[in-house]
Amino acid sequence: MDGTSFKTRQENLLELISEGAVLVSGGNYKQKSHDTDYPFRIHSDFKYLLGFEEPETLLVMTKNNSGIVRRHLFLRSKDPLMEMWMGKRLGVEKAKDILTVDETYPVSKIEETLPSILHGHKNLYFDLFNSELCELVTKTTKKLCNKRKEKAFKPLSWHSVRDLVGTLRLYKDQNEISAIKKAAQLTEVGHRLAMAKTKPGINEKEISDLLGYIFSQGEGEGPAYDSIVAGGENALILHYIENNQDLQKGDLILIDAGAQLNTYASDVTRTFPVDGKFTEAQKEIYSIVLESQKTAFSVMKNGSNLTDIHNATSQSLLRSLINHKIVKGEFEENWEKGTIKKYYPHGTGHWLGLDVHDMCPYYDSHLEDIKLAPGMIFTCEPGLYFSPTDSEIPPQYRGIGIRIEDDILMTKEGYENLTRSIPKEIKEVEEACQADPKSILSKLSSLPLLV
Repeated sequence: MDGTSFKTRQENLLELISEGAVLVSGGNYKQKSHDTDYPFRIHSDFKYLLGFEEPETLLVMTKNNSGIVRRHLFLRSKDPLMEMWMGKRLGVEKAKDILTVDETYPVSKIEETLPSILHGHKNLYFDLFNSELCELVTKTTKKLCNKRKEKAFKPLSWHSVRDLVGTLRLYKDQNEISAIKKAAQLTEVGHRLAMAKTKPGINEKEISDLLGYIFSQGEGEGPAYDSIVAGGENALILHYIENNQDLQKGDLILIDAGAQLNTYASDVTRTFPVDGKFTEAQKEIYSIVLESQKTAFSVMKNGSNLTDIHNATSQSLLRSLINHKIVKGEFEENWEKGTIKKYYPHGTGHWLGLDVHDMCPYYDSHLEDIKLAPGMIFTCEPGLYFSPTDSEIPPQYRGIGIRIEDDILMTKEGYENLTRSIPKEIKEVEEACQADPKSILSKLSSLPLLV
């Protein structure tokens, strides 16, 4: 992606403020054990605004009352010794030439330099929940406020930048959409291969490792989140990530896994039989969940919202459970009591992008639901989960957990299901479970992102 796009994003953010300074940190390494760190992952807002992915960075953009804008970047200096151990650095001089900033400084000089950058500004916009950044801002503000006789505004009005950037991130541009579509291609291969390779007796870990391998091919950056590979009753744990149990004949396996590409996530769930054939009870519940997702699709239109989709999905699930005599009583009574929440305890979807749960607002400034519009991407993931000890439902359904999840792009015409080609209909799923794994792998090399 060229620098023009990042500059446009920066300008769009600055248009949301009248005067002040915006501070966005790129983040730092996080300690894993004694002297090792977790792999570094750039902060999503920083990536969105600058596209630069080194740790120990801070972007500061200022806008005065006359509308004059300056962009400042703090980053690590070149250091041959550290680069020998830890990898190459862009450096202060080169960064100014190739990134969309006006000034660059060594991060080691940040406490010395930042006061002069923030001097005269009344408003500061930054992540109020970032303790390191809060400490830096507090120190800097204190220095400026100690100059009591100086005739200049002090930066005493602090604002959260999260929702401002999140509002912009709601609308994906073509580069972002392309990245998520490519991630979805890898995700499809991973899920298809998982269906073909799964059989009784193998361990969840084998499937989890297989997904990680596929998601790392070509431009893929591995799983966008910890994959959920849940056999049998493990599917009743919504965020099950242990992935260490042997798969049993007659059980279902729920896989919630998606590839990441250029830091953008895909997020897909499929549920299928370990031995390749649904039982009648499994087929019955699966059909209910699938029908509810189709109901959700029917209300996806520009101007509707995620609450509309969730309500339609929940009502579809409840009506089907009553019709199949799994839940007793009338619809209205059960709807008022919230009975469906017992079996469907989560939402139907969330924003998707640089984060799996993208940091975008769900409500506007009037606390009204954000209305769907072209460029927004979100998930649609209905499910049903029946406890093995629930005596209120027929015994053949106890212990079953099913979720079906796709990634949805809103368009001018309506919506596009970016993951629609991953098997989902019962016949398609059972056929995919019988597929030759080698034939699936042979298709992997033909993907554009691998060529």
